[in-house]
Amino acid sequence: MKHHAVRALEALGEDEMRAVLASLTETERRALEGHWPSWAHQGQMAPAGPWRTWTMLAGRGFGKTKAGAEWVSDFARANPDGAIALVAATAEEARNVMVEGRSGLLAAARFDEREAMLWQPSRRRLVFASGAQAFLYSAANPEGLRGPEHHIAWCDELAKWRNAEAAWDNLRLGLRLGERPRTLVTTTPRGVAALKRILAAPGTAATGGPSWANPHSSEDFVAGAVAAHGGTRFGRSRWRYCSRAARRNSPGVSPISRTNWRG
Repeated sequence: MKHHAVRALEALGEDEMRAVLASLTETERRALEGHWPSWAHQGQMAPAGPWRTWTMLAGRGFGKTKAGAEWVSDFARANPDGAIALVAATAEEARNVMVEGRSGLLAAARFDEREAMLWQPSRRRLVFASGAQAFLYSAANPEGLRGPEHHIAWCDELAKWRNAEAAWDNLRLGLRLGERPRTLVTTTPRGVAALKRILAAPGTAATGGPSWANPHSSEDFVAGAVAAHGGTRFGRSRWRYCSRAARRNSPGVSPISRTNWRG
């Protein structure tokens, strides 16, 4: 739900908005910037209900990484003893995208949290300001997920994992801490067996949408994405895949729109 200040800003003209933003104190500006629900668009916020796995099926530029980083950060703030698994296709992608990327966990940290965070690349471990810890894993090495225990997991681009089913199974067996272990899967949709299996499993919720559904994307990017994929077989197949999954798993939750895919 958007903060009342953001709703008020959106109602202003561009010049008025700039004047108001310029008048904010540093503390007010940081508080506004750090309030993620104020800036998230549909599909980036966790669905309601007792889901076990949340799949965000969306194209590039939708904001999947930002949503994942904010979801993990929010959990870390509320759970100082939290153990979090970060799983990508490779260890390098987990580091470069999920942690160090422009929309990753370090960038998602609030101003007053950054100095207290400890990033240890050699140990593949990120310690949050609260004390919660995130551990990086490569899906290319499923055995690395055998044994460690976690409260939650964030899996990025699962549809391109080389050993997806083995990595997923080992990860799920290690999600046994806390009362309600949960997993977020952020991925560009592909019709691979592992993703189909996850979507068909009980307790899976789905959100997502096309690349150009992100209102924060530049007009040039939106125009290019629509021109490249809006009316193509590729674009239509991606929309159908996301839409079917969302309707099946989270009726009334997904913001996916056929109009958006037609351009």
